[in-house]
Amino acid sequence: MPRKHPSKDAPAPSRPDLLDVLASGFPPAFATDADERIVFWNKGAEELLGHSAEKALGRPCFAVVGGRDLYGNRFCHHGCSVVSATRDQEPVNSYEFTVPAGSTDPKHLNVTVVQIPGQRPELFTIVHILQQVDHGSRLATLLRQLEGPKPGETLTPLSVAPPPVPDDPPLTDREREILHWVAAGLQNKEIAHKLDISLATVRNHIHRILEKLEVHSKLEAVSLAFRRGWVAGDQPQDQLEN
Repeated sequence: MPRKHPSKDAPAPSRPDLLDVLASGFPPAFATDADERIVFWNKGAEELLGHSAEKALGRPCFAVVGGRDLYGNRFCHHGCSVVSATRDQEPVNSYEFTVPAGSTDPKHLNVTVVQIPGQRPELFTIVHILQQVDHGSRLATLLRQLEGPKPGETLTPLSVAPPPVPDDPPLTDREREILHWVAAGLQNKEIAHKLDISLATVRNHIHRILEKLEVHSKLEAVSLAFRRGWVAGDQPQDQLEN
């Protein structure tokens, strides 16, 4: 049987959205915007750090995570070294710190940072991928492949020009609700189940959200929405249950 060649007009495979990869909850991860507010918090982060997405989203990362270095000095604070390096467009290597764990001993974590450039240098998103160190170092080794840029490398911005930002929120209430659940680390099928709508409807809403905000990924969308106040960390409970 003759071998079929792909059509020249066939679209190239799309790169998976990082949030789609992390929405499974493993590895634990959260993301922050340029104002140090948490814009993504998956189930793994909920379990590892002990804070629900509802309580974490929209809050300063240093107030939620509260990390300290191995000597007990405060690591997480406003304008920390990770934020400063990203703002200066410098790479951030993996690092380790401890976080409070209630009545038990502090948890010792390895953190891999993925820096996502925005439409302008001062607009960026930082993804923090977490691993509890006493679970072994194999995953940390693999995650180092995500780090960057290395010396001499540059990151390609996710878009070449800043989109026009309207004064009023461009999203409908339903679109804001869906974007909220995206930031909370839910997969599309989980959002569909929670809102009692079809998976196709969720996908269509997300497609329209990206078009309206003129961004290319869900990570950019949630970062922009939190920055502009179009999505709040804690939405009214009656809205979330509708």
